[in-house]
Amino acid sequence: MYEQIAANKRKTVLLIFGAIVLLGAVGYVLGLWYGSGIYGLVGAVALAVVLSLGSFFGGDRLVLASTRAREVNPQEQPRLHNIVEGLSIAAGVPMPKVYLIPEQAPNAFATGRNPEHSSVAVTEGLLATMNRVELEGVIGHELSHVVDRDILVGTVVATLVGAVVLISEFFMRSWWWGGVRGRRGGRGRRPTTTSA
Repeated sequence: MYEQIAANKRKTVLLIFGAIVLLGAVGYVLGLWYGSGIYGLVGAVALAVVLSLGSFFGGDRLVLASTRAREVNPQEQPRLHNIVEGLSIAAGVPMPKVYLIPEQAPNAFATGRNPEHSSVAVTEGLLATMNRVELEGVIGHELSHVVDRDILVGTVVATLVGAVVLISEFFMRSWWWGGVRGRRGGRGRRPTTTSA
């Protein structure tokens, strides 16, 4: 178990470092395209550092918000809270926050950066279709991700992939609407001269 935790910590550091290097290289190339590679490199590395820190400290909130999950208390979902609490005690980890996703497809996931800052989310469909024993199996599986710190790797990956998609979308739109058409419009045209 400890080897798995250490391996997941190493993976997280490598992912963040890889994201910084990748975005730095992309920024440098884009900087060369627009005039200065150094400015592009510095800007991209700064952005990568901010995104990496954001994914480490706030990625779980982004993942939960993207699924429209809402935190539920023991009065709202007593069976779910009882299962999560019992399995957390058995696993020797602090009880994660419990979230409910307004979705009918049966699904569940765990997110967070460590056992002290973790959350477990289940869909309404999962609660409606599973009995207590089945639900314990699903929650136990999700808590194993919390114990092994798989949740940290998954959260960082999900956030960084989302950031890369947003950045690529931004550059594709700016390139299409400003870069290519604007550059092509100015090239190849010869000034017209009128003879007197």
